[in-house]
Amino acid sequence: MGINGIITINFIHFPMELLICEAAFLVHKPRREKFILRLFTSLTAYFVLCGIWMNLIQRSAGRHIFPYVLLYLGYAVMTALPIWCCFEMRRLEVLFSVVGAYATQHMCYAFLRITLYMARHSLETEGIGRFVTQYVFYVIWAVLVYFVFIYKNQNKEDFSVEDIRIGIFAVILAVAAVGLSVYYSYPVETTPVDKYTCILCPAYGFLCCALVLAMEYYVLRENRMKKEQEVMEQLLQMADAQQKSSKEAINIINIKCHDLKHQIRMLEKIPDEEGRQEYVKEIQEAVSIYDAIFHTGCEPLDYILREKCLLSNEYHVAFSCMADGSLINFMHPADIYALIGNAFDNALECVVNEPEEKRTISLHIKRNGAMILIHMENRCSIQPEFHNDLPVTNKEDKNRHGFGVRSMRYIAEKYNGELYMKVNGEMFVADILLPVQN
Repeated sequence: MGINGIITINFIHFPMELLICEAAFLVHKPRREKFILRLFTSLTAYFVLCGIWMNLIQRSAGRHIFPYVLLYLGYAVMTALPIWCCFEMRRLEVLFSVVGAYATQHMCYAFLRITLYMARHSLETEGIGRFVTQYVFYVIWAVLVYFVFIYKNQNKEDFSVEDIRIGIFAVILAVAAVGLSVYYSYPVETTPVDKYTCILCPAYGFLCCALVLAMEYYVLRENRMKKEQEVMEQLLQMADAQQKSSKEAINIINIKCHDLKHQIRMLEKIPDEEGRQEYVKEIQEAVSIYDAIFHTGCEPLDYILREKCLLSNEYHVAFSCMADGSLINFMHPADIYALIGNAFDNALECVVNEPEEKRTISLHIKRNGAMILIHMENRCSIQPEFHNDLPVTNKEDKNRHGFGVRSMRYIAEKYNGELYMKVNGEMFVADILLPVQN
């Protein structure tokens, strides 16, 4: 088959292979309005542009190699048109999808080239063999890549505008996959069919493309983790500010309560009817709630527990605590406040949905061998959904909520510890294990 015949076939087949692989990267992306019409129109325009591009290459290529590189790169670049027209995506997302799809396509091409050579078959088969090798196998390969790379990372992509690494991967892909493939394949008439061109070179291209695909998702994972860390740091700063304000508020409440108790004692000395004495007694009981003092050996923890006691009584929640706060004195006060505060707030948010007689929260902090165990449990009759071993927020906006448990994990890992959450019967259990530190 002559070189023009190869180009003509690729004008039909290669764009289809690329589109099949791109579908794996686009299946979970938000679609624009009138998606079907946009898809039909943009694909028609894409194949027309491919035909024009092929004719330009045929007229100018001759026996030079570089135009053939531009041929395949042009096919890839032009796929940005249907993607942009049909999906709600930013430019960096489009580039990511095109680069990932091209890497997927070339991996499949290289695998087929090696397999068919070893089976003594030609890659340029016709009829049903061409259909199987050019379409069915690419669909299978795209599905495989989807479940290995894309499925577990869908809706987790974090594209940083200033991150140019995906663009660098595109250049690497162009050199490794396209450049080498064209160099060892054209012109067809003089290219030897041996182990070097049919096994070693495709294998090298396969490894390069697999590395590009893995590094793309590594970059997204790194960006996501960096963003989550920034959010956690902001949450800790907010918790630090909240700790200071809560400390001041509780000090004021204690002073006022202390003064009020003296005033009530004076009222008891005034002779009055029996109902007045009972009323005074009720006030004393109510005030005693606000005068509760914790001495755990950790001042930040004492303030947290005092504040959470106020909330517990407000929502009629039975709160019990047995805590050796001296064990966690090595932690930064803001970390203590965020860790225990988030754990309690999550527990309180859960138990307020329970009948009043079942609203219970308990906290235990104790040493267990070489580890410190922070154990909190609360009534939970409705089992939450878990993802990555953490409960998923039931609020509608998943992007703005759910940072509480993630900040708890972040703080635990900051001190080389672990966070475990589970539902045991009708009790939700949160265990934080931290190594003992001097």
